[in-house]
Amino acid sequence: MGAIANDEMITAKDGQQHSWKSIKLLIATLIVSTLGDGFCGVMMAVALPNISETYHVSIATANWVTVGYAIVAATAVMTAATVLARIGLKKLFFWSRVLLIVSSLIGLFSLNFPIMFTSRLIQAVGSGLMFPTINTVIIRVVSAKISGRVVSLNSAIIGLGIAVAPLLSGVFLTYVSLTSMYVVPLAVGIISILMGAKFMFDVEPRKQHPIDVLSIVLSFVGLAALMMGFSELTHRPLFAVPMLIVGVAVLAWFTVRQFHVDVPLLDLHPMKHLYVSIGVLMYMAGAMGQQAVLLLLPLYLERACDYTPFVAGCFLLIMTLFYSGSVIVGGKTVDRSGMWPVVSSGFLFMVIGLFATFFAAPTKIAWLVVLIGSVVVVGDALINVPDKDVVLEALPDNTVPDTSAIFSTGNQIAGSIGSALFVGVLSADVLRQTAEGVNRHAAYANGFQHSILIAAIFEVVMLLVSVWYSREMVKHDRAKINQPA
Repeated sequence: MGAIANDEMITAKDGQQHSWKSIKLLIATLIVSTLGDGFCGVMMAVALPNISETYHVSIATANWVTVGYAIVAATAVMTAATVLARIGLKKLFFWSRVLLIVSSLIGLFSLNFPIMFTSRLIQAVGSGLMFPTINTVIIRVVSAKISGRVVSLNSAIIGLGIAVAPLLSGVFLTYVSLTSMYVVPLAVGIISILMGAKFMFDVEPRKQHPIDVLSIVLSFVGLAALMMGFSELTHRPLFAVPMLIVGVAVLAWFTVRQFHVDVPLLDLHPMKHLYVSIGVLMYMAGAMGQQAVLLLLPLYLERACDYTPFVAGCFLLIMTLFYSGSVIVGGKTVDRSGMWPVVSSGFLFMVIGLFATFFAAPTKIAWLVVLIGSVVVVGDALINVPDKDVVLEALPDNTVPDTSAIFSTGNQIAGSIGSALFVGVLSADVLRQTAEGVNRHAAYANGFQHSILIAAIFEVVMLLVSVWYSREMVKHDRAKINQPA
């Protein structure tokens, strides 16, 4: 990026010209906001035990501050492309930051669980609107030859937010109070809105696209039912199975509707291309594997090993710094040589890391489990950018915003499924085993192992899929940036 002169004019894909300096400042502003959104996504990772004890709810119920956030964020992500077209980047950015600031103020003064839960839902709207938008902006204003590096920089910043979130949350939880951790997104929201007032500009013409309210309702209801089902699957199967059926049916209705309305909430037409649909599936699989480690490990460290939230946050910082560094490597690799074999290598790392974590968990040697868990997040880093960037660059420009939204929606859905399923399994195991007389430490360790094993088996299947997919992409000249679709 530094090789281009600041005053050099860059022609964006919409034909508009901008100086390289203004583009860098625009992207810098979006990346600062991304840092806050990344923090919001995992700020509750080390807080679930404290929420459970402070508000007198179960771990599974406390986990809804994570699951609910992911559901609403996924719904907001679906609307992002339409909202961006209707009101432009400047207004979208402004209102998303307002929502972040307001939600942080509500969370800061949460007196009970419903208030905290409400703050998380509002927070998710602001974050969800921006998750796919930055990738759309990068693809529109940055040349294809360096887009992988810029997208990977954005992913690395998200990774930094993910890395710092558990540590800062742990500091506030251990030394201040449960709600004090909302100070961080509040500060980032204020800083980013001030930067946006000076550096933000629209990157595409306005279009008066209608917003399909029924589709918004269907997506929210379908995802909520699906997550309730996954959350209670091992604890209350008679409740969970009907909820899963309802969730799948409503989401199927939502999907069919997107192909029949004039302006869909989420244009799924790119998913008709097999290379797009499988690319999204692999992206989601990577997110689920990472979620298994980042969500479950704090519960294991705090409840099976008796560490404080601050120490658990320090361990997660080490792990997610591995992610941030590896995602840069992934971006450079895809720019240089394409997605083969880096994506399949990522899945191999995840499989090895998850099975090794399963066998290491009974030792309760925290540094060993964290080090092995780092292999899992490195694997996701090698999947994330190469998979997404190759698919986005292979598509026509007019389909990029919706495809970016599909990827971001998939990421949120994968996060909510992973959170509901893995924490639900762990919570059910803990409740059952403690009722049988097993001590709490052993029950949490056993539940952690059970959930990690489920994730490992799933990633084995996706490893095989990734090898086939990557080889097919090579065969059809889609595995590298700048190749024709």
